[in-house]
Amino acid sequence: MVEKKKVMVANRRKDLLKAAQEIFSQKGLADSNISEIARKAGIADSIIYHYFINKEDMLFYALADKLDEVERELKLHLEGIRDPVSKLSKMIWYHLYINDLSPYETRVLKDLLFECRSNQSFYLHEGYQSLRRYTKNMSEILQQGVNEKVFRSDINLILVRNMIFGLLDEESLSRFSSQEIDSTLPDFNDIMDLVLAIISCEEGAAKESVNDDNKESRILKAAVRVFSEKGYNAATMAEIAYAANVAEGTIYIYYENKSDLLFSIPKRRFKWLSDSRDEVFHINCPIKKLRRFIRLLFTTFMGNRDFLRVFLLDIKLNKKFYVSSVYKDYIDFVSIIETILEEGKERGIFKSNINSRLFRNLFLGAFTHLATRWVILDKAKPIDMMQSIEDLVSLLCWSVVIDKAALQEIEE
Repeated sequence: MVEKKKVMVANRRKDLLKAAQEIFSQKGLADSNISEIARKAGIADSIIYHYFINKEDMLFYALADKLDEVERELKLHLEGIRDPVSKLSKMIWYHLYINDLSPYETRVLKDLLFECRSNQSFYLHEGYQSLRRYTKNMSEILQQGVNEKVFRSDINLILVRNMIFGLLDEESLSRFSSQEIDSTLPDFNDIMDLVLAIISCEEGAAKESVNDDNKESRILKAAVRVFSEKGYNAATMAEIAYAANVAEGTIYIYYENKSDLLFSIPKRRFKWLSDSRDEVFHINCPIKKLRRFIRLLFTTFMGNRDFLRVFLLDIKLNKKFYVSSVYKDYIDFVSIIETILEEGKERGIFKSNINSRLFRNLFLGAFTHLATRWVILDKAKPIDMMQSIEDLVSLLCWSVVIDKAALQEIEE
């Protein structure tokens, strides 16, 4: 009898999590409610609180449940595979495979990740451990490759892991959010070429100027500060108006609503970056040009910690961003990296088989993962952050150059 009751409780909790996954994916945490989830699961509202503290607690466990399912499936795919290169290939292939074979299920997973990763409470919740366990699979594969002298021993494995997961995240965003591509599996070989070029053993703050007397500028600066402190969902227009020292109605002269205000925040930053591209293209050497561009983006974004927090948590992890007009400005700027790569290919300095769009996503994914860790965990010292940036610059350049000796000379 006791055993039967345990099974019933477990099944009921599972039904709740499945319902929560679907509702949270469709509506997000802010617009979902307990009653709707209970109704979908066929359970009374009050029963939910026997299993979960609140709506947020349920969201975090909903993601954990989904990740545990994905990890179990991944481990089945990895069974019987011994060498680290094949394991890594299979894990990357699996990520692309579920994108294309089960787009609905993968979209749900990505939506839940969006919601959780943009919530600071998630990183202190038990549900975060499921994400850590999943990423540990990649770490163990990379460490095995180092131990067996297949992968380079002089690389930062955590950095490489974040680069790979970042690239896979960007691929999913290109597939589901911006719909830049219809499927991700065709990119598998190019992805593996990029990743192996980085890790395989081989022989042989710029800041935008703002006129504080301008009301619109004051509103934008206040919005950055308030969104950073309270989060987009919790912040109100009244609080932003107070911080900007303007009437609340004044905000609506410039912006239609809170969402319009949010997406207007990075516009000036992207314009400043685009105007700075001349600084990059004055350099003749494609390798130096690539290094300068990567550093430019990092230093510009990290020059204002509040802006970085808002961009990463409220904009970059917001599905609406990818269908907004400002997303085009963002892509127009970051696509400069593709122009640099193509120039390097034409001059015989960069490998001709490098997929420029995938390289762009590798860079963006690595930047997003690194910066998010710094913003959320807030443990990295500035000197460690700068070292990680330099390590990333070196790894990215290493993956594309033909003459490794020429790269080493430039770095020295």
